[in-house]
Amino acid sequence: MTADTLVRDDLFTHIHKALRLGLFELTVQAGRTDWADPAEVAALGERWWPLLDLLRAHTEHEDRHILRILDDVDPQTTEPAGEQHRDLDDLLGDLDDRFIAVLAAPNPSAGLGLYRDLARFVASYLPHLHDEETAVMARVWELCGDEEIAVTRARFMADTTPEVMATTLQYMLPALERPTRHALVARLAATAPPPVLQGLLQIGERVLDPAAFADVRAVAAAAAAAHG
Repeated sequence: MTADTLVRDDLFTHIHKALRLGLFELTVQAGRTDWADPAEVAALGERWWPLLDLLRAHTEHEDRHILRILDDVDPQTTEPAGEQHRDLDDLLGDLDDRFIAVLAAPNPSAGLGLYRDLARFVASYLPHLHDEETAVMARVWELCGDEEIAVTRARFMADTTPEVMATTLQYMLPALERPTRHALVARLAATAPPPVLQGLLQIGERVLDPAAFADVRAVAAAAAAAHG
C-alpha cells in the first residue's frame, strides 16, 4: 500500500475490513455456541444469514463492476481474482449447506465440525482479500483516473440492496479507524436522503461504543448543517 490510500478512493480496503470483522466475530461465536441451547443456536443463524448475503453481494459487485475496470488495460491482473472467486464461491456454498444442516439438527459434534469448516473458509478467504487490496487496487490507481473509479463505485452502490447496505454498515462502522469512519459519515450526511442518514445513525448507536457514537452523531450533524 502507498500514500495513495490516503488521498484516492480505495474500492477494497474498507469493505474488506467489514468482512474480516464479520467473519472473525462469527467464527468466535460459532466456537463458543452451546449447541444444546436453542437460543444460542438461533443467534448464530441470525448472524450467519445476513453475512452470507453480504459475502455473496460483495463478490458479485467485484465480478460485475470493480474487476471490470481493468479489462481494457490490464486484464491479467484481475484474472486470478476472478478465478479465486469461483473457488471461494464453491467453499461458501458448501459452508452454507453445513450451516443449514447443523442449525436444523444441532449437536456438539456437528457444531464443532461447522466451526472448523468456518475457520477453514476464513483462512482461504483472507489471502484473497490481501491480493485485491495490494495488487489489484495498486494497478487500478496506476492505470485508472479518479473519475473512472468514482463511476465504478456508483455502479456497485446502485446494485446494493438496503438489506445488504445495513449489514455492511453494521460491520464497517466499528471496523474502520476513526478518521475514515468520520469521513464516511460526513459524506453520507452531505449526499444521502435523511432516511438513509437516520438509518446509519441507528446502526451506529447499536454497534459503536457511546463515545464513538457521540462523535459520529456530531460529525453527521455538522455535515448535514453545512449542506442544508
